Amino acid sequence: MDARRAWSSVRLGAALVVSFVSPVCLAASYRTTNFEVKAPTAEAARKVGDHAEECRRTIAVAWLGRELDDWARPCPIQVKITGGEAGGVTSFGFDRGRVSDQSMTVEGRLDRILASSLPHEITHTIFAAFFGGPMPRWADEGASLLSEDRRELGRHDQIAADLVARRGEISLAELFVIDEYPKDLMAFYGQGYSISRFLVEIGGRPRFLRFVRDGLRSGWDQATLDHYGLADVRELDRAWRSWHRGLMADRRTPPLHDPVLAYGDLQADHPVN
Repeated sequence: MDARRAWSSVRLGAALVVSFVSPVCLAASYRTTNFEVKAPTAEAARKVGDHAEECRRTIAVAWLGRELDDWARPCPIQVKITGGEAGGVTSFGFDRGRVSDQSMTVEGRLDRILASSLPHEITHTIFAAFFGGPMPRWADEGASLLSEDRRELGRHDQIAADLVARRGEISLAELFVIDEYPKDLMAFYGQGYSISRFLVEIGGRPRFLRFVRDGLRSGWDQATLDHYGLADVRELDRAWRSWHRGLMADRRTPPLHDPVLAYGDLQADHPVN
């Protein structure tokens, strides 16, 4: 029997500082099939709840090839409206290989919450449902960033470019086994996003999930060989760096983004079993 485990995933705003504990008046509630939203206004609660359901549907289809079943209990979402950039945090409990409880907080301007932090946090719930336990930090955060809008993807492309330019990146062999958030969070997010984008672009979302699942089970070298035909993680590291140099040489290449923002222009290639 699996021990019950707690897990939290954090999405940082551009200012790097997001407060999730400051008091806020949550005067309005809005209930959907899978979410229970509390927000300062009825309009904000409704917009977040409806968009959360749309994100849940389209992001699940993109990554898993199918929609998720309705949850037995709605996921609570607390919304804090501020004048700043969007941030968020989602916490999970896992028991016997399943999500036992989950809750979410998002904050920032409402337009940025809807375009950025809410899709990011909903992606965490899709991954938690698929894995039934904690996903590697680099993959959980890096791949969740792919759900954000082009503005945020461009920002993280630049973060990754700056990281590599100053040689601040770490080897993938090290990145893949990091359990806790490091001190340089933005560098960690930028590199996790870049390698996630690379793997999704060369193999699709479902293959990415199978790679991560098998990397946890049988080791990253074997998973790299099985899913991407490269000998080991060192070869994958070289391939990513080559791709990254090419991307930086042609900044006209638009960042890949999830269909929740384009409403159906991308689909999963094969369902994940």
